[in-house]
Amino acid sequence: MLEDSQKAVLIVLFIPSVERDGLSQVDQDGWVERALTFFGTLFGGATAYPKAKGVWRDDERGGVLVRDEPVVLQCYVGPMALSDSSLDQLREFCALMGRETRQGEVGLVIDGNYLGIRDLEEPR
Repeated sequence: MLEDSQKAVLIVLFIPSVERDGLSQVDQDGWVERALTFFGTLFGGATAYPKAKGVWRDDERGGVLVRDEPVVLQCYVGPMALSDSSLDQLREFCALMGRETRQGEVGLVIDGNYLGIRDLEEPR
């Protein structure tokens, strides 16, 4: 029998290694620690995997390909954990990371749906 604490919804966050220019390094280790703390506090835990290889096409800069070595963070949650409040906090965390690491988009996947967070403005 399955446990009552079954967590079936997967959240994936991509933590960048470089700024949008593709050259300037970001404090990736610092952001991994911040993300683990955030996900652990809000959702009960998370796992960050070593650097992957990735590419992102920056359409606002003429289709320039930005090569990156993101850390992939995964977090399983129960559907009840995805309240409006927790989703708002998650979006704010992604926007903060995007602003501070000078990204064009923050990659987030929730339950198999990719969400490219591009509105990185601070909430008013």
